Amino acid sequence: MNTRFLRTFCTVADRGSLAAAARHLGLANASVAEQIRALEAELNTALVVRRGQGVALTDAGQAVLGAARQIVVQADHLRHLAQARRLTGRLRVGAISTALIAMMPAALRTLSQQHPDIEIKVVPGTSAGLLQMLETGEIDCALAVRPPFRLPKSLSWRLVRDEPLVMIAPSTTERQPIGAMLAGAPFIRMDRNAWTGQLVSRFLHDRRITVRELFELDAPETIVILVAEGVGVSLLPDWGITPPVGRDIHMVPIPDPKYARAVGVFGSRGPAATLIDVFASAVEETAGAS
Repeated sequence: MNTRFLRTFCTVADRGSLAAAARHLGLANASVAEQIRALEAELNTALVVRRGQGVALTDAGQAVLGAARQIVVQADHLRHLAQARRLTGRLRVGAISTALIAMMPAALRTLSQQHPDIEIKVVPGTSAGLLQMLETGEIDCALAVRPPFRLPKSLSWRLVRDEPLVMIAPSTTERQPIGAMLAGAPFIRMDRNAWTGQLVSRFLHDRRITVRELFELDAPETIVILVAEGVGVSLLPDWGITPPVGRDIHMVPIPDPKYARAVGVFGSRGPAATLIDVFASAVEETAGAS
């Protein structure tokens, strides 16, 4: 039985339409339809039926889906076992924006030197979005912020580093206690729905600091630019913050480690585990060096 056809069938089941599966797999719609027909002919039963603009699984399709997924996973596992000595393969890695700047370049350089046969595809995103992509199998691992809830057992976690919370202010701001500086100037807030934003909100709540909010956005690099331009002050994790060229900022660390942001590698427990471990080691090595 062709495992490629089984993989296509599983993708159709996940995506809900032939067209969506084709886009995800990088195939023509006709190729996906042909593979499904070939699989149905081999099993002598219909697996999908059209429903509106998409497709639904038949009773037979539902019955074989679980076994099909297991076969695909085992096929991937065999491939990785065969390549274990020379560590070749493709790894789909998600990363938050600050990690793309601060950690990924050095880690990718290390990987290219130590394991040149590993192909890496990097996908940017938010921590929450990358976790969702991991759970749906769109990526294999992610360099992101640890969530404020328990991870599912299907995922592994490896801490890379803790990033302390810091207050940043324009360089011309008069030096005062942190609470007074935060309350006395317009505040540029990390999106409170983001995991980093929740950390900031907890600090403000615990210290009973009332701020005058000016902007709220999930874009820490943009916040640094706004602060450097003199627009306001902010609280951010220190991922290696640097002001724009020609500008300066005042940065005051928050000494309490309970407000530090934990950044690490999420990984799916499966056939790509060895490659994920190699990637996590490269990130850990280069992050520690920096």
